[in-house]
Amino acid sequence: MAIRPMMAIRWTRVALVASAAVGFGTAGMYATRLALADYWYRQETVAATEKAIGLTPDQSAYRVRLALLAGDENPALAVASLRRAVELNPADGRAWVELGLRLEETGNSAGAERALLHAADVDRTYLPRWTLANFYFRRHDTDRFWQWAKATVPMIYGDPLPLFHLCGRIREDGELIERLDIHGPQLQAAYLFYLLGVGREDLVGPASLHLLRGQREEDTPLLLTVCDRLIEARRVDDASNIWLGLVCSGRLPFGNGGERPAPITNGDFRASPTSRGFDWRLPAVEGVSAAREEGDGGLRLTFSGAQPEQTEPLVQFVQVKEKTAYDLKFSYRTATIGTASGLAWRVADEAGPVLKQGDDLSSDAQSTGELAFVTPAGCRMVRLSIVCERRAGSARISGLIVLRGVALTPASDTATAQTKGPR
Repeated sequence: MAIRPMMAIRWTRVALVASAAVGFGTAGMYATRLALADYWYRQETVAATEKAIGLTPDQSAYRVRLALLAGDENPALAVASLRRAVELNPADGRAWVELGLRLEETGNSAGAERALLHAADVDRTYLPRWTLANFYFRRHDTDRFWQWAKATVPMIYGDPLPLFHLCGRIREDGELIERLDIHGPQLQAAYLFYLLGVGREDLVGPASLHLLRGQREEDTPLLLTVCDRLIEARRVDDASNIWLGLVCSGRLPFGNGGERPAPITNGDFRASPTSRGFDWRLPAVEGVSAAREEGDGGLRLTFSGAQPEQTEPLVQFVQVKEKTAYDLKFSYRTATIGTASGLAWRVADEAGPVLKQGDDLSSDAQSTGELAFVTPAGCRMVRLSIVCERRAGSARISGLIVLRGVALTPASDTATAQTKGPR
């Protein structure tokens, strides 16, 4: 019997509705399974994760979690779970990394290497490259170590110090910026910071020059810290290179049209002392305050009478030549400071011995003074300071001194300087 067209349409609609009802029922059941699997997965135990896998066996992430949970207690289960995870999702770089590490732990170095290299092929992020660098470090394969250490650099998104420390265990020579082809100024600054952190002031020269060439204002504090550390280590040339680079680039207010600055930095005190590098330093001393004079410049040191019996309220490290005679010239005035003040200029060798101490400073009127000294053999830097020492039988001074126009020049009779010893 022939079916009428309208009746055929009705039966088709009935079939579609029934099919949809079955589909919605199936979808609802699947959603329920997913929710239940997710519940077990979040329990973070081996047994619960296995239940989650039983409900959704095609979830590769669950199998990675199972491997992590099984860990050292069941390495065979961990490896099997990871192998299945990468079968389900061959593009999961993290699963390949975990598989490689597990295989290495079980002694399968060849399989581990293949898995880790595959991870780097499918995952172009930092983790596989960092893991390979560590793998070849453990294998003592330095050529491949440097290959993968270099490959991590463009992918670094967090703290680079672990990479620098690892590289330092292979070779520590201050040349890592070139060896790893580090172009980013932030990473270059991080490497310089790392060298300071491991106490390798002797290696900071090349890294410092990279930052100096970059001329980034934000690198100035770090470079000043490096300069200070180099001065403490008496690495005068390296410290001077950094200081001159900052001055000549205009990042410090002591330049003079790009010319090499005078031996004394900020001798007219027109800039506030920074207490950094080769500028004036103002150590915190109880009972002593410092302030710049307005107008024609100068520095005022005020003594309350409560200062220590011996103190150095003003210091500058000055680069000099060995076995050379120098003249220190200065202008000053004092107020309420007597002739036996115990306030004087002092010049000491970088190694500690005092080379010369001047006469006590006392003058109500603007006055000039001079102090001659000779640097000994091997001396590359002197500590120039104002010292305040209470004289026996007298009270601590109370008053002020204003310093202006401090300058240091080599004496004209250099031949004589070669034969004289320090006085």
